[in-house]
Amino acid sequence: MKLWQKITILNVGIIILLGILIGLFLMDLVTKSMRAELTNKGLSIGRNLSDRIADSILLDDLYKIQEALNEVREKELDIEYIFLTDKTGRVSAHTFKNGYPPDLLSWNPLTNLTLSIQLLQTERGFIRDIGLKVFEGLEPELHIGFKEERISYFLKWIRNLLVILTLVIIGIGATLSFSLSKFITKPLYALAEFAKKLSAKEFGKKITVASKDEVGDLAETFNKLSWELKIYKEKMEESYQQMLRTEKLTALGRLSAGLAHEIKNPLTCIKMLFQAFKGSAKPTPEDIEVILMEVKRMDDLLTKFLSFTRGDYYNPTEIDVNEMIKQTLNLTAFKLREQDIALELNLSPRVPLIKADKSLLEQAMLNLVFNALEAMPTGGMLHLSTNLEDHSIAIRVKDTGEGIPVEIQSKVFDPFFTTKSRGTGLGLYIVHNIITAHEGMVTFKSKRGETIFTVNLPVRL
Repeated sequence: MKLWQKITILNVGIIILLGILIGLFLMDLVTKSMRAELTNKGLSIGRNLSDRIADSILLDDLYKIQEALNEVREKELDIEYIFLTDKTGRVSAHTFKNGYPPDLLSWNPLTNLTLSIQLLQTERGFIRDIGLKVFEGLEPELHIGFKEERISYFLKWIRNLLVILTLVIIGIGATLSFSLSKFITKPLYALAEFAKKLSAKEFGKKITVASKDEVGDLAETFNKLSWELKIYKEKMEESYQQMLRTEKLTALGRLSAGLAHEIKNPLTCIKMLFQAFKGSAKPTPEDIEVILMEVKRMDDLLTKFLSFTRGDYYNPTEIDVNEMIKQTLNLTAFKLREQDIALELNLSPRVPLIKADKSLLEQAMLNLVFNALEAMPTGGMLHLSTNLEDHSIAIRVKDTGEGIPVEIQSKVFDPFFTTKSRGTGLGLYIVHNIITAHEGMVTFKSKRGETIFTVNLPVRL
């Protein structure tokens, strides 16, 4: 649920709650006020009527008493009934049309009181019975029952009015709340989108928020953070490129001895042929064929060497992983022969072409191969394999060296960590960064006599 929706629902809920509370308060206030008014009116009528019939009670003039009761009953619409008891406590006069109820005297007995007000619930609704002594200290009681129909009707009218007003206020409040919440949350949504851009590493951009409150301060903080992250990213990229170049130079140094040896053999052959030509007429076609073959051999070797030295920046192209591995091994062929290391290749033909930076992957593979060779200084077996596993290409480099000690296995991908006296400590760190840049993963398993590095590169289907 959106933030503006939550704010709107919260505001509408508050309006409804306040409407209910205010409605209940007003209805209670009006009820008490009207009942107090009705009670005061009843007391006034009761006292006036008791004064009017006092003489008739003393004279036992029931006709005048009944006449007075009927007159008041007809004049006051709120009166439901009036009855009078005599000095013996029996009903002497009343306004009930079909006779008074048998339990009438138990409705609101005065006993030792001079005044009693009782709310009665009858079949015709609530009736407020006001009873008072006609003469203080004597038995005659005058009871007047006032109907609360007018109060009920008025309360119903107020309730309907409050419902209508509440609905109108809810409608107005919801509209204002919707507009206000949109206005308030708009810069927050902009900040949320900007935060997503920062999480996507789109540094250096700015967000403009017009408000001068806390949201505006937060926007300024985001802008400052974006700029600082941009500078930090540039410095990190520059530092990484420097490390990449350093490691590449180290790898080139390792290759140079093998390259010199590989070039020396064809040059020696060519030199011997030209020395033989010194005293002869001219070279034979066979001699020329040998010279051209040796020149092509040097040209191929130098081409592969130069392809490795090109470019430090990410430049993805469509490459064949199996061919890339073969070309990498060609660069290390001399080292394999020198250390008497047997090579076993198991390259799966199911491996598809992928989009990657050929130069960077070659460097990563070369670092892994060199790492394996250094683990087998007195000879061993180097095994390279590729396979298609769960929408990724798995490249495994396995050696039969001493293995990586358990206590340093958690540090092998850390920068500048090395156990070699002449190592830079960047080889496996560079491998990890290159594979990560290709959205891949590099892991390893090691025990005494065997270490396997596994590179997984995603295949885009």
